[in-house]
Amino acid sequence: MNRIFFLVTFLSTGFQVLVAQDQSVISFKDAVKIALEKNVSLNTQKNNLYVNEARRLQGYAAYLPNLNAQGNFQRANGLQIDPTTGVGSNVEADNIYGSINASMNIFTGFNRINTLKQNNANLMAQTFLVKRTNQDVIFNVASQYLQVLLDQELLRIAKENAETQRITLDQIKAFVQAGSRPEADQYTQEALFKNQEVTALRAKVTLENDRALLAQTLQLDPSIPFELVTPDWQSDITYFDNLSLDSLYSIALSNRPDLKQQDYLVDGWKRSMRANTSGYFPTLSVFAGYASTYFASDAYKKTGGPPPASFDEQFIRNNPQTSYGLNLTIPIFDRFQTRTNRISSKVSYRNAELTRENLFKTVKIDVQRSFKNYQTAIETYKTSLVQLQSGELALRTQQESYNLGVSNQVALAQANQAYVQGASSKAQAEVTLLFQKILLEYALGTLKIEDLP
Repeated sequence: MNRIFFLVTFLSTGFQVLVAQDQSVISFKDAVKIALEKNVSLNTQKNNLYVNEARRLQGYAAYLPNLNAQGNFQRANGLQIDPTTGVGSNVEADNIYGSINASMNIFTGFNRINTLKQNNANLMAQTFLVKRTNQDVIFNVASQYLQVLLDQELLRIAKENAETQRITLDQIKAFVQAGSRPEADQYTQEALFKNQEVTALRAKVTLENDRALLAQTLQLDPSIPFELVTPDWQSDITYFDNLSLDSLYSIALSNRPDLKQQDYLVDGWKRSMRANTSGYFPTLSVFAGYASTYFASDAYKKTGGPPPASFDEQFIRNNPQTSYGLNLTIPIFDRFQTRTNRISSKVSYRNAELTRENLFKTVKIDVQRSFKNYQTAIETYKTSLVQLQSGELALRTQQESYNLGVSNQVALAQANQAYVQGASSKAQAEVTLLFQKILLEYALGTLKIEDLP
């Protein structure tokens, strides 16, 4: 008997562990972390960041000299000119040439310094774009996550109300059978009960659709169910109460990554315009080179002369040559290429300035709208608490009055409807309050995964 009990206990425990493993529990912060790891747009911007880092490194390397080596080996049959004697003959000859050259720009019309500053500005702009894209991902996941939580709460309210309507229907049936209530009350209550069942079914469908959308965003396996954890939305609810709108403007202008990105883009195009002006200036560079050759043919076999000198004697001792000097280039006419490049970058610079001015105004509008909505959400939540409390009291009172035969079924249905509306309003107000707080932090540019509940 003890063995059977132990076997049953072991199997039931193993089944519970298996079920627990098949269903994952995802917190608000976990969902954001998953999205940040798998989001395509964010990873694309991170990859583009590597390109900008490489361009910045190239800007620094532009101050270093170029260095290259060249080698050539040739075997030919036919008329050949012996470089050692100047005599030509039909022979088979080997010719080896090697050189190493270096050059360095001294003055490029301020092109290098402006290109370097442009690359630095573009790198910083891309860095802030990655940061803003990170906030975009957090904001989108938060919106979908909170919507699923709201759907779950509305489904729970709908199910509880359906169960309440069923219990009320059973009570009314008993009253009708006892002859203390008319049959019309029973039919009315049956309609209310069925209507609430339909409402619960619709709430379930909405929940499943929003859960599927969140699972797609997080790239989760659709065959594995998951459970969401309700965040502590009440934390820091009064954080923004003591802040004025002007102070929020200052916070946003100091923290918005997209605004900082645009500032660096403006500076980058300004540097590009100056770099393209370098075509009007002369350029100066210094160069140096070392080269040597080796030539050998079989002409000595036909003429009876001495064989060619050895490789070491020719290539290392007799034939080496060095060269060095300065190269000055003065532009005279480049078919308007410099002018066109400068105009193009100048227009891009002006357009970037226009975008920055518009974004500056947009940031203030975003902060103002988000702050007002956040204040409204707080007041709405406080009102929903009173509404729910009143709905509960009214429903309880009407239920007791109906049981005593004092009120009718219509008043009871209205009281129940007021209660359901109050419960739904409270659930929506909770989620809206948390969402508006996140939206305000998003508008301020301070939204970070570390601050999520």
